[in-house]
Amino acid sequence: MKNFTYLRFTILLVFLFLYFISIAAPPNDECINAIELPVATTCNFVQYSNEGATASAGIPQPICGNYQGGDVWFKLVVPATGGVQLNANVGSMTDGVMALYLGDCTTMAVLACDDDGSPNGLMPLLEYYGLTPGSTVYIRFWGYGNNNFGTFAICAKAMNPPNNCALNNAGGCSCPTPGATDCQLLPDIIAGKHSLNDTNGWYEFSQLAANPDKGLLRLDVATANVGWGPMEVIPTNDYLCGTDTLHNFFPPSNFVCPNGAQIRRLINQKVYHKAGNSFQFELRPAGFMIYHPTHGHIHMDDWGLYTLRLRDASVADTLQWPIVNSGIKVSFCLLDLTTCSATGGDCIDAGGNVLTNSDFPNYGLGGGNYNCGNDMQGISVGKVDIYHSYLDESFVKIPYEACNGEYHVVIQIDPDNHFLEMNENNNWLSAKTNLTQQRQSNTGPYAYLFSEGGNILCNGNTMQLKASGANSFTWSTGETTQNIIINQPGKYWVRATTPCGTATSDTLEMVSNSAIPAQYKADTVCTGTQAHLFANGNNTKWYDAVTGGNLVFTGNNFTTPALTGSTTYYVANEPLPVVGSFGPAETTFSGNGYFSSSVDDYLIFNAFLPFTLKNVTVNAQNAGNLNVQLRTIYGKLISEKTVAVQVGVQEILLNMDIPAGLNLQLGIANSSVKLYCSTVASGNIGYPYKFNSIANIVGSADGDIQYSMYYNWKIEVPMATCGSVTRLAITAMVVPPDAPVITGLAPTYLHTASPVTLSAMPAGGVFSGTAVSGITFSPAVAGIGTHDITYTYTLGNCTKSTIASTTIKFDSATIHYNTEIKIINNPASNPQILITVNETGKAEWRMFNEAGQLIQKGNYTLLRGNNLITPEMQKLSHGIYLFEIKLSADNAKKIFKILR
Repeated sequence: MKNFTYLRFTILLVFLFLYFISIAAPPNDECINAIELPVATTCNFVQYSNEGATASAGIPQPICGNYQGGDVWFKLVVPATGGVQLNANVGSMTDGVMALYLGDCTTMAVLACDDDGSPNGLMPLLEYYGLTPGSTVYIRFWGYGNNNFGTFAICAKAMNPPNNCALNNAGGCSCPTPGATDCQLLPDIIAGKHSLNDTNGWYEFSQLAANPDKGLLRLDVATANVGWGPMEVIPTNDYLCGTDTLHNFFPPSNFVCPNGAQIRRLINQKVYHKAGNSFQFELRPAGFMIYHPTHGHIHMDDWGLYTLRLRDASVADTLQWPIVNSGIKVSFCLLDLTTCSATGGDCIDAGGNVLTNSDFPNYGLGGGNYNCGNDMQGISVGKVDIYHSYLDESFVKIPYEACNGEYHVVIQIDPDNHFLEMNENNNWLSAKTNLTQQRQSNTGPYAYLFSEGGNILCNGNTMQLKASGANSFTWSTGETTQNIIINQPGKYWVRATTPCGTATSDTLEMVSNSAIPAQYKADTVCTGTQAHLFANGNNTKWYDAVTGGNLVFTGNNFTTPALTGSTTYYVANEPLPVVGSFGPAETTFSGNGYFSSSVDDYLIFNAFLPFTLKNVTVNAQNAGNLNVQLRTIYGKLISEKTVAVQVGVQEILLNMDIPAGLNLQLGIANSSVKLYCSTVASGNIGYPYKFNSIANIVGSADGDIQYSMYYNWKIEVPMATCGSVTRLAITAMVVPPDAPVITGLAPTYLHTASPVTLSAMPAGGVFSGTAVSGITFSPAVAGIGTHDITYTYTLGNCTKSTIASTTIKFDSATIHYNTEIKIINNPASNPQILITVNETGKAEWRMFNEAGQLIQKGNYTLLRGNNLITPEMQKLSHGIYLFEIKLSADNAKKIFKILR
């Protein structure tokens, strides 16, 4: 039985092999063997096939229809009318595409391309005018995406130009005002609602789709010229590099600006002016062109802006609906890709009526041959350019957190109004897009608050706070718009409703760049000493200037250096830097994982404020130079850091500046270094990882089941740089060095003296000492002896003292002495007379011998009190003598007998 089964399988393989090798390439597989189509006055379909067709090499890529090969070729001779219509019909092939080429199979240029313009199902239709009669043009035909093989039918019909208006026939062109012959013929660009609407032209991809479609909403965008003149662009020879303009410059091949950016070429819009039977032209600045490396030609930069929005029922203007995410400003190559008739509804008037080629009096003005040239591009009147969904940048990225539900995509053409048009307000459209491949509705509600300027509000300034896209908003301030303007520090939050549900954001505290302390204390000190200053608050900074200057101290209590003069310092409370960490601390936290060096492995995070990613932890499988990349939501490189790593778990220094943004990516450039990624089999590995009001990590390129490469994020929110900082002036007063001087104090006083009034310089100090009360010194209270009087002078914290001394003596006038005369030391060799008197006076004395003879006499001066007199008797012989003393004050007299 097994052998029989094997035999059947082998026979089947042989059959399939023989079948495929039996399909020969069609005869018109290459341009050189193109089949000539007859051109008739009516469409006569002839059937052909592209079975077995291969890709044609060396010929410019078509500009529509997702060309992947499998093409066949036709050619025709241009009829005398110069116009031709090419139409296709279904066979076994049901989705075909064709492009019109000018050239000779070796040098070719695309003239036009169409995908679904025919009324015959998903088949193409092309109309083209202004061709050279008798010349040969080529038609390339293939199945969309090279996945549609089989039979199809095609015909070629001669077409008369819809009018006589041409570059060489201004007289055949009409003015917008009927009958006028002098007018501007302006273009009018609109976004085509046939190519993109509520049901067609958009293609949703899930967050787990393969690159490059991961999380994209791809869009077909048609830009039609429904005006009276062409949209024509003429490049100049002036270029922009950053902010520098290079005049009359001819850049060499592969030239890049010094900062690494692509050079931009300034362009002019060529405005047509009909003056009777001739044209006049005006060249006006209209932005710039830029080289598109993928397409290999020049694009109009910032030509289209795509936004994904949620409808706010309270807002009538679609362009004011909340933005969920903005696409990259798409750069187009402006060309005549197809016609208004062929696109079946991309061209409409103000009333919504569909316009065909015959509705344009100046149809084809511009030449109808604009292409992706470096010297001129444009869209002729009645022509359409289509930027298909499969082309670069023709998409909007759906946020990683988004849920299924009703969204709207809004297309704005020439959003910056570089070009002059008839109507500047009709070049946009809105299409309802019901998303079905994102998170389930009403799960994981979120609301984010972004402050691109940080969390510090400079004094006197305003700042914009932005909420993530939602259907409705309620701010802590009571406002209900997506964005608000604040001018005061405080705590802010927003509550928002999305298809995921209703949620409230983290609370963001906006702080002032500086605040004057509410409490402070100055100081006054002596020369050569330190002052002690105080100011309350957090992160109090002391400077030596009112603005700028040097930071001299941080803290509340500032002790100055020793001061020689009064000095003013300036203090403010400045916000503290926010530092911290978040994300898994351990690289093996999930228990499973793998090593990767793929650019397609990355973390997705939101930065609500700008911050610095200081360090992360990685687990490297091998040593080498690691290129860490920070990218936008679209994977565009913001910055890159090269770090040398060793094998194993380690913390690496990044110091990478992170701007505020939605769904930023932190990944790796393709390299030999492999980093560990953590995984779980199903469910959510732990997202979101949050640092409140600063950032959160919400997922990875592989969804919620993987955590990629970078663990334990350490961050710091930088301080804002403001032009001026409000500071409080606090002065440390320094007192002059002179010591105080006491005046009004005599060196001596009698103990009976009256109280003395003290004085000193400088005034205002305090006297202290024995018998001092206030400014009064009382000798009588102090008592006999020497006393120190201290004077202390205080100014602020500077205290100076001085001391003066005074002696208190006894006032003998207060004692009453009784008159007394007596002899002492008698008998002795030197007898003495003690005389006590109450008043100063004289004493007269005489001395007699035993015979009564006068021997000596004299006078003594007596002082009040006790007086001791020693008679001169050393020279007298021994014996008895009489000593007589008489006092003059009271005539007291006394005689003593002295033995010698």
